[in-house]
Amino acid sequence: MHDMPRAHETPTVFVIPDHAHLELVQIRDHLRLLTRLTEPGTAASDHDMALRPHAMSWWFSRLSRDIDHILEETYWSAAAASGTAEH
Repeated sequence: MHDMPRAHETPTVFVIPDHAHLELVQIRDHLRLLTRLTEPGTAASDHDMALRPHAMSWWFSRLSRDIDHILEETYWSAAAASGTAEH
């Protein structure tokens, strides 16, 4: 269960630039594709078509690198936390 923020607490606000948000959307879509490719009963899940460990290793490395980049681009914003616009 998640703790609900208390009314007197100011939320922590992080800003993610548009291009970093697009990267998150792409990661989500890639994860959905991998899920589909590895579902039992699909052609990709047949023994002859199995995803090889080196392919999965490459993808996990790529995922890690992309998330690192997104985190580097994301920043805390005092203005957004206080409700004022940041230019």
